[in-house]
Amino acid sequence: MPAPRLSQSAEAARAAAAQAEFNEKKWVWVPDDKEGYLAGWVYNEDGEYGDIIMAAGGEARRVPLFILSKMNPPKFDRVDDIADLTFLNEASVVHNLRLRFGSGAIYTYSGLFLVAVNPYQNLPLYSDAIIHQYRSKRRDENAPHIFAVAERAWVNMGEERENQSILITGESGAGKTESTKKVIQYLAAIAADVHQGPSTPSHSRSPTITGSQSLTNMPSIGLPRTNSTRRGQVLTNSTTGSGFALTAKGRLGLLERQILQANPILEAFGNAQTQRNNNSSRFGKFVRISFAPDGSIAGANIDWYLLEKSRVVVRSEAERSFHVFYQLLAGGSGIKEKLLLGGGVEDYEFLNKSRREVDGVDDREEWNALKAALDVVGFSPSEQFDLFRIVAAILHIGNIVITSTRADDAVMPDPSQAERVCHLLGVPPAEFTRAVLRPRVLAGREWVTQARTGQQALDELAALSKTLYEKSFGLLVDRINQALDRPSSKSTFIGVLDIAGFEIFDVNTYEQLLINYTNEKLQQFFNHHMFVLEQEEYSREGIKWDYVNFGLDLQPTIDLIESSGNAGAIGILSCLDEECIMPKATDATFTHKLHSLWAGPASDPDDPQQNHPGRDKYEPARFEQGFLVQHYAAKVEYRTDGWLEKNKDPLNDNLTRVFASSTERYVSSLFADHVAAPIPGAQTPMFSVGKKRGMKKGAFRTVGQRHKEQLASLMGQLMATQPHFVRCIVPNTNKKPGRVDVPLVLDQLRCNGVLEGIRIARLGYPNRLPFVEFRHRYEVLTPGIIPKGYMDGREACRRMIGALELDEAIFKIGMSKIFFKAGVLADLEERRDMLLYDLFSKIQAVARMWTARRQIRKILNRAVAIRTIQRNARVYGELRDWPWWQLYTKVRPLLAATRSDEELRRKEAELLLHKERAERDKQEKEALENLKMSLEAEKNKVEDELEAERALNLDKDVLLERSKKHEAELEEEIVELQADIDELQSHLDRAMAMAKDSEQRHAEQRDMFDQAAEHLVRLENEQKQMKAREDEVLMELTNQNEEIERLQNDLQTLQKVSEELKQLAIQREEDLSRARERTDSTVKELEGKLEVELRNKCVLSGN
Repeated sequence: MPAPRLSQSAEAARAAAAQAEFNEKKWVWVPDDKEGYLAGWVYNEDGEYGDIIMAAGGEARRVPLFILSKMNPPKFDRVDDIADLTFLNEASVVHNLRLRFGSGAIYTYSGLFLVAVNPYQNLPLYSDAIIHQYRSKRRDENAPHIFAVAERAWVNMGEERENQSILITGESGAGKTESTKKVIQYLAAIAADVHQGPSTPSHSRSPTITGSQSLTNMPSIGLPRTNSTRRGQVLTNSTTGSGFALTAKGRLGLLERQILQANPILEAFGNAQTQRNNNSSRFGKFVRISFAPDGSIAGANIDWYLLEKSRVVVRSEAERSFHVFYQLLAGGSGIKEKLLLGGGVEDYEFLNKSRREVDGVDDREEWNALKAALDVVGFSPSEQFDLFRIVAAILHIGNIVITSTRADDAVMPDPSQAERVCHLLGVPPAEFTRAVLRPRVLAGREWVTQARTGQQALDELAALSKTLYEKSFGLLVDRINQALDRPSSKSTFIGVLDIAGFEIFDVNTYEQLLINYTNEKLQQFFNHHMFVLEQEEYSREGIKWDYVNFGLDLQPTIDLIESSGNAGAIGILSCLDEECIMPKATDATFTHKLHSLWAGPASDPDDPQQNHPGRDKYEPARFEQGFLVQHYAAKVEYRTDGWLEKNKDPLNDNLTRVFASSTERYVSSLFADHVAAPIPGAQTPMFSVGKKRGMKKGAFRTVGQRHKEQLASLMGQLMATQPHFVRCIVPNTNKKPGRVDVPLVLDQLRCNGVLEGIRIARLGYPNRLPFVEFRHRYEVLTPGIIPKGYMDGREACRRMIGALELDEAIFKIGMSKIFFKAGVLADLEERRDMLLYDLFSKIQAVARMWTARRQIRKILNRAVAIRTIQRNARVYGELRDWPWWQLYTKVRPLLAATRSDEELRRKEAELLLHKERAERDKQEKEALENLKMSLEAEKNKVEDELEAERALNLDKDVLLERSKKHEAELEEEIVELQADIDELQSHLDRAMAMAKDSEQRHAEQRDMFDQAAEHLVRLENEQKQMKAREDEVLMELTNQNEEIERLQNDLQTLQKVSEELKQLAIQREEDLSRARERTDSTVKELEGKLEVELRNKCVLSGN
């Protein structure tokens, strides 16, 4: 034992030295762009600035004092609860997380919830010994752990008979899936131990688990705190709890093992490798584990959300498709021949264009684990083959080659791959090929054949692959629920939510909007629970409290996305649904409509759309077709390309009819909701049992509407539970163990509301108890304070608090509850445990005294009995040869007393008969109760479906009303436009008539000009003949010739003017009139000149 004392002394010496160094200087945290925060000490303060000496390197920096953060003393390093820090700031929080993460402590409490940092490596923190260590222990008795959160939820469920939920949230790659599995592992283990031995869900001190044997093989992170082993504690040989010495497989029942083995199945079909996570859940799930009143598991149920089905067809080069594709090709050697799979990953188009392997993952071993899990859950070989049939068919669909002719018609040059698909899915190859290449569409009342282009046929095959996988995944979950579900009206449940985290990619599409919208709702639920409800309860209880607004109201962003127009504003999803039913709508018109609704000018102050606070969260994209939304985590830019098709989720009706009539029952059941009537002779397959997620015939639902309904159902369930929060953190983007990217962690802490949760927990009173419960639990600490008889609960608590001598600053007494600061109840529990320990020790001493005395009395009575037996034996020896005794022994069987034995035997037989009847009646009663519960469950399911239909009808009514209003406005515009067209047509007719009149006049004038030209020619001839005689007037004739040439030029000018008048006649009537008058005057002037010239010539000729 000297070594531990020496180690403790050395640790104490190091702590003292660190504290002494800390006391010598004023240590602060200095912001740093690269490292987040760096440690330093203040060398000099000069007004608002200070000189800081950095601890690393001794660099001197001059920075403003207001950006510095105070540093906590060294004794607070690696503290279990961040709320215990003296100085609560971002630097201190991330420094504590970094120190704990470096020492292997990945879990840290943060007020009322748990922060889990992904270690990117396997740690020995989840063994049976660790489960035993956290069983029936309070939170402060052990180091932070995910098991402690599960234990608190299990205890609250048992004590308060209230449903619980554990919300595991965080960014992609933060470890949410693994945390979910550990919670389920713990709940299954403790529920299995209910029937293994006595175990009560109490957080009272258990002295039987602190022996040295239970602490030998545990890692340091899992060890209990030093103050949990108290002086004078009784140690026994029972160092392991009931059943914990066994292996998990040995102690778990079938139902518990089925619940655990459902995870490998869901991970194989629903998880994939991404750039940030090797086992990323590409769907959301809410696992409800139901518990019977005695604490044992009564059943389980799984709801799923937002399967990323597009990953089946396309993904980035650095990522993989779903695990099951690679597992089947790597390990399914026996089944691959039946599925016609003869190649590797590189031989299939849907797989060979992206990453093919994951470091540290053996797909063959994962295949064996998947097969074992399917066997445990209860999948028959035929059911397993049906699941892999769909996977193989999708791979074959990806290899179908489609080319185009010169006319751009799609053709299939090699039908072998299509024949493989048809063989696996049980459909005729000719009908399948026709449905892909030349489907029949309804045009009016007639069916016509439509030739598809090559790209359209490829898109059709991709849509078919995605639909097949999604429908098969839905029936897979239904089949798992069928195996796990045990309906009971008396059971309560613990729900574990694991859903995709907030995502920001280079190109964000419709899927990212739905995922981020879901996380926005969950963050709002967290804020509402942590901040709003907390402060509202203070107000209801009459506690003096200044309302603190932490600025985390996410409702404007949520309304921006989901508002359906009831409050006057139309959200993004409702606008998208509205555009999906418009005949000529496109992604561009949808984007333009969004911009006009949320980013247009606010001209009407009374319009709720223009005054909605969500307008501040919306911004049009600058360079691409899309928009930006300000989420709680960051501003995200979304590209709207292909949103209308994604929201409609279309599939060729020809293909659905072909697969609905498949000869394979499983395949036909996938498309059973696409036929108006059931197929004759077909039987209901086993996979079709359970909840149907497909839409009903004739009830068109878009992807956005279905997701809103599922999310509303999820939030309703969460609101009806007592939540527990686990915030998962990504330490670095390189998936390297032991590395912490401080700016990345800080950004997540801000987004997750961790710091705000700590602040309100420290400002407020997170622990509270009703008066009755507080008096019932802690009255033992104040004996004689409360007199006999009735006393008001508030007054009783006030007297007890006075006797406990608590500071008024650490508690508040409300109207129905008493509230405490963080840590006060833990101190009261310590005092209560010590008192109960002393009382139980005295009771044990009295009990031992009583048992010892009873043992002595037994010994004394045994001695008296021996002497009595000896005396009777001697008397029997003396009477054995006495004749009268012999006669008595022969007559004794004939006495009436001896017949009582036969009567007793007969009564026993009758009793046994009645017991058998009672047992049969009990079995019949249980069968009827089970039938009743199943009928009630079916009734609740029908009611939920009816409520969803009602909500959908309300949305459709609002949409129809808006459409009618829009239609009326368009009709009014059409009438106005028609009136304008009529007026313009009348103007055009008048202009054309005027142009025609002008042309006629122009023709008449041209004829006159022609006649004048002919006359001029004759005059020229006469002038040549008379040239000899007219020498004296030659100069005058020359002048006349020049005048004639000028007239010809004027004639050409008039012709050009006439053409211009013809062109302008339609446009302006006034210009035509002026041109006509000008032409008339010119003609008259020319005619006058011509007449003058003719008269002159006549005069000259006369002379």
